[in-house]
Amino acid sequence: MKNIILTAILFALPFFSVAQDTKVCLSSIENKIQIGQMKGNRNLTFGFKNILLEFLQDKNYQLVDDCSSANRKIEVELLFLDVLKTNTGISVFHKQNDETVLRLKAKLLDEKGKKIKETVVTEKSSEISMSTLIVTEGGGFNQQAVSNVLKKSCETLIINLFKE
Repeated sequence: MKNIILTAILFALPFFSVAQDTKVCLSSIENKIQIGQMKGNRNLTFGFKNILLEFLQDKNYQLVDDCSSANRKIEVELLFLDVLKTNTGISVFHKQNDETVLRLKAKLLDEKGKKIKETVVTEKSSEISMSTLIVTEGGGFNQQAVSNVLKKSCETLIINLFKE
């Protein structure tokens, strides 16, 4: 039993130390969304930045404000954010499926600005509602769905950029 625990610790140790030794700077986040309510929305950019920084801290990456002292730099472009709606109705039964979709592109750069890796991430957050009466609520973004899709996107982005 001790050998199994010791092996697990020794196996996980290199991954932990790599994350701690890596100094990461979030150099830029650009909102390049061309259509919809979130076109040019600065609040979306700030919200995404905060969630991404929090996720990097949770993964034990050392965050630095000065990009000149960072081993790795991340550049992010928000490309698409919208709600895809699917409605089904039979008589008085109604089912609505709203998927909030976020697509983004990110680059991982070394300390000299040379591109190490690039990834495109598309994540979805679904909200399904059913009713026996058809009631419309005007459409729009659900705050919880946007928050979920931002968190999922950050996680997928970091996993894709930093996996070997």
